[in-house]
Formats: sequence, structure tokens, C-alpha cells
Amino acid sequence: MPKKLRKKRMHYSKTQPTKTLVARRSSLVFFSLILIVALLFAVGHGLSYFGSFLFSNNPSFTLRTFEISTDGRLPVPELKRWAGIGFETNLFAIDFKEVRQNLLSQPQIESVSIRRNLPSTLQIQVKERDAVAQIRFRRSGFLYFLDRHGIAMRPPPACQSDQRILPLIVGIKAKEPRLGEQIPDLGVLFVLELLSLTDTLGLSSQIRFEKFNLSYSDFIRVSLNDGISASFPRHSAREKLIRLVRVLQIAEEQGRHVKIVDLTPDGRNVPTIYK
Repeated sequence: MPKKLRKKRMHYSKTQPTKTLVARRSSLVFFSLILIVALLFAVGHGLSYFGSFLFSNNPSFTLRTFEISTDGRLPVPELKRWAGIGFETNLFAIDFKEVRQNLLSQPQIESVSIRRNLPSTLQIQVKERDAVAQIRFRRSGFLYFLDRHGIAMRPPPACQSDQRILPLIVGIKAKEPRLGEQIPDLGVLFVLELLSLTDTLGLSSQIRFEKFNLSYSDFIRVSLNDGISASFPRHSAREKLIRLVRVLQIAEEQGRHVKIVDLTPDGRNVPTIYK
């Protein structure tokens, strides 16, 4: 029988890429990346130029009407000056963040809303801080207005009558703040909580706070309308306020006039002295 011929197997050896080939591939990748970056830069620059041509350099969007309004008493010309925006400025060239920061740097301003009304009008709405109390420091004797967060403000010259209406806080030992800063004193924050609760619970018609004396370490001496004096502990504002209202209601039902109320005890009985 004839012998079968065996097919020879082909053997392939794995070869490592040469240094020259690796260098070529690396160069190709490097230059490809450079080309992509250059193209992205060119496209971005082109879009920026095109957007600038259509918007920020377009005379059709030149500012011609500047409307600014406030819910308080700050004069509009002063608000416009603080905003730092000049006429003949392109609406799209105005930096809203910068304008907002310019206005919010004034302690009297709480929030700012800005919007464009195309083609040539800019509208700004300002919300002012509402003063709820006034505070006088021992050393300087300077008077500040406080909002509900305890932010210190300078009393506006046009609001001199408010100084007799807003309750006065005295006897504070904390460091005198800068305008626009919050007073971190716990006694002041407790007073602001009392004032807020009085409004929230609808008690403003029954209780009118006139003066808070914080010079005592363990309680706050409070002067109310009709010559009533009350001592509050520095805690449990809601509970103590409700107790005070109840004492006044009972006295009114009995035809008596309260002179001094001590709300510092934790028991149910409230020591009261009548006129």
C-alpha cells in the first residue's frame, strides 16, 4: 500500500513590534489628539464669535429701559447706583451674578431677581429685609435694626418713627457686629423667636412687646404694653408665650390688671402680681 503523505503543519512565530513601529503609532495618536483639540477649540471659538455677533455685540439688544422696583423704602436711584449698570450696555453683556452681588452687599437687601425683557429692557426686583426689632449696644450706644434672622442694618433716615414702634433690645454683651452680619447672641435669637411666634400665632393684637433687657444671665426682662413686666427664661419660647397670653386672658375676665408676671418657673402656676 502506498504510504499516506503527511501534511506539513505551518508554524507561525509571534513577533514583537519593533521600536520604530511603536513610535509611529504613538506619534499618530498624539497628533490625532492635537487635531481633535484644535478642532474643538476652533468650533468653540467660532460659536463664541457667532454668539457674540448675534447677541452681546448686537446693537439691537442695547439697554434703553432700566426698571428696578422694591417692596420697601429704598430709593430707586440709589438701587440703580448700587447695581452698577450703565445705559448703552448690551443686555447680554451684563453679568447677572455681579449685579446681584452688588445689590446683596447692601445690608438692607435680602434677595434680588433679574430678568431681560428683549429687546432693550432690564427688570430688577428687590426684596428688602423687614426690621422686626432694634438693638442698642452698651459701648457705642449705636442703634441697629434687626431682621428676623438677626441681620444688623442701619436705621433708614426716613424711618425715624419706626424707632418708637419696633421693640428695643438692650443689655446685650455680645461683640458689636458689622452691618450685614448676623448677631450670634442666643438671647437675641430667643427674642426674635418670641417676636416671630407672636405673629405666627396671631397674638399681635393681644401682646405688644416694647423692650427686652438681656443683661441678666438666666432670664430676660420684658416690658409690654400697659406697663406690664414679664420675666422669660431663655428657653421654651412657645410654651412661655402661650402661658403669658393665658394669664392676661384670665386677668381680663376677672377685671384685674397685671403688673408683673414671672414665667421662669417650670410648674403650672405662674407667679403674678396685679396692680
